[in-house]
Amino acid sequence: MSLENVEIAHKVREAFNREDLVDLAEFSDDDLEFISVFTAVDSGGATYRGPDSWADYFEAMHEAWAEWQIEDFRVLDAGDDRVVSLFRLVGTGRRSGVPVEQAAGLAYWFRNGKIWRLRAYSDHDEALEAVGLSE
Repeated sequence: MSLENVEIAHKVREAFNREDLVDLAEFSDDDLEFISVFTAVDSGGATYRGPDSWADYFEAMHEAWAEWQIEDFRVLDAGDDRVVSLFRLVGTGRRSGVPVEQAAGLAYWFRNGKIWRLRAYSDHDEALEAVGLSE
């Protein structure tokens, strides 16, 4: 299952970049919980749950960011239905207009071949530690 989970993480990134809510829902468990530091930086993160998770997330991203993209994306298998992706988030704050380039990571937990839990980190080491790895 591990290689399949790595492949799903890559497909999720592609769907994310297209903001393809249909594909994202297909890869996500109905009970998805997604904690993101990119939509509520000041409070340490915002939590999105359930079938509307992705739509709610993108709405918040559009409020926080004028533009953003993921660069240098790589995925590591952590075993036991866990993977982590490490990347750089490059964007511009909507209100401030300030350009941002931030090392970031996503920890994924899978259930029945779908993403069940997803948590964003603003640091590679934290993301690796969340799934039991270190760089």
